[in-house]
Amino acid sequence: MLINNYTTRAYIKESGLVMIRIRWNAKKSEISFSLGYKVEPEKWDSSKQLVKANTTFKDGKKTIYAKEINAAIRNALSIVAEVFDDFNRLSIVPDKNELKNKLSENLNYYSCKCSSSDEKNNDCLFEDAFAFFLMERPKEGSFGSTTPHKYKQMHDQVLSCRMGLTLLKIDQKFMNRLVVWYVDNNYCNRTINKQIKMLKSCLRWLGRNGYTINKDALEFKPKLKVIPKTVTYLKYNELIHFMNYTFPEEQNYLTKARDMFCFMCFTSLRYSDLAALKHSHIVDSQIEMFSEKTDGKLIIPLIDQAKQIIEKYSWYKGDTVFPVPSNQKLNDYLKEAAEIAGLDRIVSQSYFKGNERYEKTAYFYEQISCHDARRTFVVCSLSLGIPMTIVMRATGHSDYESMKPYIEVLNETQRIEMEKWNKQSYKSEVISMIDKLDIRQLEQLSGYIKGILIL
Repeated sequence: MLINNYTTRAYIKESGLVMIRIRWNAKKSEISFSLGYKVEPEKWDSSKQLVKANTTFKDGKKTIYAKEINAAIRNALSIVAEVFDDFNRLSIVPDKNELKNKLSENLNYYSCKCSSSDEKNNDCLFEDAFAFFLMERPKEGSFGSTTPHKYKQMHDQVLSCRMGLTLLKIDQKFMNRLVVWYVDNNYCNRTINKQIKMLKSCLRWLGRNGYTINKDALEFKPKLKVIPKTVTYLKYNELIHFMNYTFPEEQNYLTKARDMFCFMCFTSLRYSDLAALKHSHIVDSQIEMFSEKTDGKLIIPLIDQAKQIIEKYSWYKGDTVFPVPSNQKLNDYLKEAAEIAGLDRIVSQSYFKGNERYEKTAYFYEQISCHDARRTFVVCSLSLGIPMTIVMRATGHSDYESMKPYIEVLNETQRIEMEKWNKQSYKSEVISMIDKLDIRQLEQLSGYIKGILIL
């Protein structure tokens, strides 16, 4: 537990002077200090405790931009956090003078450190660097339509752990602190690992694009117990049952959701690719398009079931092949459709939160989503004996390693493949019987087979 439980607030005085207020020691102690900027009251956002975006201010002949003042506010808050971290580490509850002196020392140091003209090479705010990342990274490709949202979630979590964070403060110490924050906020260990991976990916990109980062943060690995997630998919017989299930006329929206899902199962398309699929992408009975997520070329021959679904929606005159609802709505409809269709197989998941192990069971229909379609395609294709190279070409996987997560769930495939032992034994018996036939019997058998072929 922190010894110094403190709160901060940025505000402006009646004169317009930008101030930072700090309260600590159960709000028994309070100080305020000025940042040296003046702001017109109508340009101040009290709810965000920042200057309104795209506003400017005059300081003599010099024009001050909102971005500069807001950066100063965030930097000051970051320094306050650092100072209290230091006091907490030493188990000291500072008095007002001790805090003022420490803040003055650190604020002056920061001002000197950030006087360089090269803004990127300064210890800039993570928030500012992340904004640049989110603006520029999608231009490089391999960035799906939902990926920015996922990174934004990670960004918000990082700032919830520590406001006013600068890039150079993201070191192994902070990474450990972030892991503790995730655990304290009830995130499971798998999710924590995923979010840390995303943060490191962002930092790595920033480092390649002119920003100074702490390299040791990239070496950080959370020391968390993780159980591989049970990957869910429809078995072949479940897929066929779901495809052929008839929903009531008044629930036509469930029929559409089922059709969209099954089309993805038959083609390996992601939701983003399904939503972007146009008639121009269908050439000579196969899909030829570039993946929305990876920008890789997809070449997917259309099987009969997929063609039937396309024909079924030939009435639709939109820009795309199908009237695809939003991802969230489609997932909601799928759960409803799967429950009605009786996809009630029990799925078990084991996971850790911190050092605590949990077990959760659910019906398949409770957790079905668009993600299951692609996995269903892989599992069913391999189960039917389609070579891995063909499956990989359809899914767009470039190597075995990227395909590995799918292959590791193929218990159904393993069972079917092992059945070949029994089939081979049966074939051996047939061959043995044929060996015992005389010439006349063989001629009769040959004639019988020819008759079948003619028919």
